[in-house]
Amino acid sequence: MDSARKKTSMSVHEMAAMLGIKKTDSYWLMKKHLFDVIIVDKKMRIMVDSFEKWYAGQTHYHKISG
Repeated sequence: MDSARKKTSMSVHEMAAMLGIKKTDSYWLMKKHLFDVIIVDKKMRIMVDSFEKWYAGQTHYHKISG
């Protein structure tokens, strides 16, 4: 894999860690259809571009990493 390649999706766990929230809260955000989610090998993945767009337009959540 090319190391310069931009990551296009993240796991639910990655999003929860980035925002400092619990797994239940991260699934709640996904169920509200605030950003694009895909299924890969039966696992939900959040599309980074749509997540960043949502994040930029909201004020409640703050990144603790990344």
